[in-house]
Amino acid sequence: MQIGKSLWTGMWMGLVWSIGTGAAFAERPLVAILQSGEGSLYEQALSGLTGELTQRGYRAGVNIEYLTLTLNPRPREDPVEAILRRQPKVIVAVGTDATRALQQHYRQLPPERQPPVVFLMVLDPVAEGLIESAKFSGTRFAGVALTVRPQRQFQLLQDLAPGIRRIGALYNPDDATSRRLIEQAREDTRPHGLELIALEARTAQDIPRALSDLAGKIDALWLIPDPVCAAPQPFEQIAAFAIQHKLPLIAFAETYVKRGALVAVGVDFTDQGVAAAELVDQLLHGADPAAMPLLTPRRLRTAYNLKIAHQLGITIPSTLLNLADRVYEQ
Repeated sequence: MQIGKSLWTGMWMGLVWSIGTGAAFAERPLVAILQSGEGSLYEQALSGLTGELTQRGYRAGVNIEYLTLTLNPRPREDPVEAILRRQPKVIVAVGTDATRALQQHYRQLPPERQPPVVFLMVLDPVAEGLIESAKFSGTRFAGVALTVRPQRQFQLLQDLAPGIRRIGALYNPDDATSRRLIEQAREDTRPHGLELIALEARTAQDIPRALSDLAGKIDALWLIPDPVCAAPQPFEQIAAFAIQHKLPLIAFAETYVKRGALVAVGVDFTDQGVAAAELVDQLLHGADPAAMPLLTPRRLRTAYNLKIAHQLGITIPSTLLNLADRVYEQ
């Protein structure tokens, strides 16, 4: 009898486990991720997102599923439509272009067919019309802003080279994010005796001409997260121009310091993903995206390139180097 009872107990527990596991698998939510592009910055953000969700108890294939797609100029299938067809519980939009693509589709969908969207790596969500205000979203979109006021970067430039007065920048006027950032920069330079000289570059072919027009007119260069100017080949031209004309070049992300900028001040892209994961967790538990406030960067990263500093004849104070997240010596 004891053996029979043990066998029955084991069978019953196995049945309960099987039913419970089946229910968990049947109910596990789908989190769809749409990226604007590919590269190290997107990888960092995605790592922060999935890592934080793992810390919060979500296990891929156990109690959550992921679907990751990237925008493509010539897709066989519209990635947004592919995502919506899967009826995800939450959509994560990584980058401005991905967020705009979802926004465009949502204008044609009834509210009941609009899964909540968590965006990240978007410079100015209010200006983009994604949310109504920083205090509350008011829409199906909630997220994390990619906001670093230009003044923070300009102040560091002046700390490195106090004689800087004229700052040059290139930007694509057809990109709303770039236009807004240039507007912010003009607001930030006026009270501090600085002058921003911003020239347009709609395509990579416009970069050499625009750089030539800046020659002799500026004391430093400012690289913004512009889809034209921050692309690999244009950046190489900008970095080479800065070295040739002995101009400190400040960028928005550490990866550009490694490739030839003097310094960078920017958001921690991994932390962007971590913050986005916090919102995803809330939405998976039934939170209303319309009531969510806009999250802003909690941590900035600073990096220096000592080899570039030597070529420019700039000595970076040890007080700044000691506070840096990364210092490149070669």
